[in-house]
Amino acid sequence: MKSLPKVTQDQAFRILQEGNARFVEGKRVHPHEFLTHARETAEYGQRPIATFLSCSDSRVPLEIIFDQSIGDLFSIRVVGNICRDSQLGSIEFGVKYTETSLCVVLGHTKCGAVTAACTGQGLEENIQALMQSIHPALERAQALTGKTGSEIIEVCCVENVFVQIETMFKKSEVLREAARQGELSIIGAVYDIETGLVTFLGPHPQNERLIHGIE
Repeated sequence: MKSLPKVTQDQAFRILQEGNARFVEGKRVHPHEFLTHARETAEYGQRPIATFLSCSDSRVPLEIIFDQSIGDLFSIRVVGNICRDSQLGSIEFGVKYTETSLCVVLGHTKCGAVTAACTGQGLEENIQALMQSIHPALERAQALTGKTGSEIIEVCCVENVFVQIETMFKKSEVLREAARQGELSIIGAVYDIETGLVTFLGPHPQNERLIHGIE
């Protein structure tokens, strides 16, 4: 059966950058929004350009801020863009079975989950479980700034992106192997909910060590 063309890492990155630039400039072209493309993906299968782990926040609609649409993004959304087992399984599916070669962990400014972790708000039982996945980022932000509470929210947001990338590599041989073979790049990014701009952070600072499982 015919399949849609695969997108390379460089192509995917460029498409995302250009799409976000159009969104910021108010010049979205709304690609792939129509029923014809829905039917095409139904017939030939999906071929998303990237796998995303992002926050559930309603202010961070991926297809809009990157000017993409049906079949373009394999999206895993969870409060605080945290990576636990269920998210990790979905990410592995996106990489292995939809063959995305770029994975983006996307945090955002004024994140409610990160704010709760920094300030101690939102301590209901099930929310506490989510906070546990953000605590390593909180500790790093405190160490980097020497501050606590609301003053470190945005620093914690960035650190949280990298903490989740670490978790992905440490807990998934599927992702490590794909990265070692050059078939996958995992990068971080932060979306500014006021300006609409996505700042790409690049790979984890310890990317090579993580890929090769070096503690």
